[in-house]
Amino acid sequence: MSLNPHIHADARRDRLRARLAQDGLDAYLVSGVANVTYLTGFKGEASHLLVSKHRDILVSDARFTEQIKAECPGLETIIRPPTKKTLDMVAEAVRSIKALSIGFESQVLTVFDFESIKELLPECSWLATRDRVESQRMVKDPLEIEAIKAAIQMAQDAFINLNKLILPSHTEKNVADELERLMRSMGAQNAAFPIIVAAGANAALPHAIPSQHRIGNENLLLVDWGASSPSGYKSDLTRVLDTHAFGKKAGLSGSKDKLLEIYSVVLRAQKAAFETIKPGVKALDVDRAARQLISDAGFGDYFGHGLGHGIGLQIHEAPWFRPGSDTILEPGMVFTLEPGIYLPGWGGVRIEDNILVTSSGAQYLTGISRELEDNIIS
Repeated sequence: MSLNPHIHADARRDRLRARLAQDGLDAYLVSGVANVTYLTGFKGEASHLLVSKHRDILVSDARFTEQIKAECPGLETIIRPPTKKTLDMVAEAVRSIKALSIGFESQVLTVFDFESIKELLPECSWLATRDRVESQRMVKDPLEIEAIKAAIQMAQDAFINLNKLILPSHTEKNVADELERLMRSMGAQNAAFPIIVAAGANAALPHAIPSQHRIGNENLLLVDWGASSPSGYKSDLTRVLDTHAFGKKAGLSGSKDKLLEIYSVVLRAQKAAFETIKPGVKALDVDRAARQLISDAGFGDYFGHGLGHGIGLQIHEAPWFRPGSDTILEPGMVFTLEPGIYLPGWGGVRIEDNILVTSSGAQYLTGISRELEDNIIS
């Protein structure tokens, strides 16, 4: 099965097109990079897509002429010449389809660009829209799910190889750099986001920046990483490695009991959340299942972020799993479950996996063991 998402681009644009009448519009102006990619298969940047009742036009520039031909065969395209501005060409596209009422992505288009396009098209009326494309992207089609699985496999294969190479002399940055190199060697385009590697007390920072701190001086190592596949789809995982063997060699006396206690609570919280997942359940209820277990264990004040987020063409996208998120789960949604406990001065534990909602429940897409006993570095 091909992993190239542009195969379904026509159908995706048709789904968006069906909402035009609902919003009372002649066209949508799509400006978000990931949204343009989703609707066309084009993986470039600085481009706009106009979706109307009968025609779709991609506005881009000469840097991407050949790329567009390869990635979007058959899609009508306007290439901006060097003498023109991009919004000038967008205005030409709007006039060519005789659109008078246009929806735009209010979360993407800057105030400056919006004011500029209004000046270019004074005859048009504009409707600020949100999440028209993002709501479609929440539910992945089979090709997207396969693409995410491929990104997960690249990340997992790299991590398994990394564990064989970690030495006490390595710094957090050494580990992060080696992990990205390994993912690229497994076929990844790059890391899906800046890799987090945090040893000991540094792991109390959920988004710690890898430093020159030596991991051989600590009893635990948190690694948060993911791969971006050539198709543009992402993966996002976190594991905590038990490095007590390093600590003992360095003469540290830290007890493993604390790590076992915190790890057990976080793992049980993730399992509790996973067991609630099925179509029709609200995202806030999944978040509540994990959050309540952590709170009941006495660590509620030390879990300060959402339980998870969607993954796809972006590393953070809808649906969102946090208090107040009333998104209703549907089959095909793919997201992270990442409960954590972060204790200042000691460290932190986060266990993150990628989950698929099925017709009857949920499925782990990640296959690396979540048990601490399987994640010991000696």
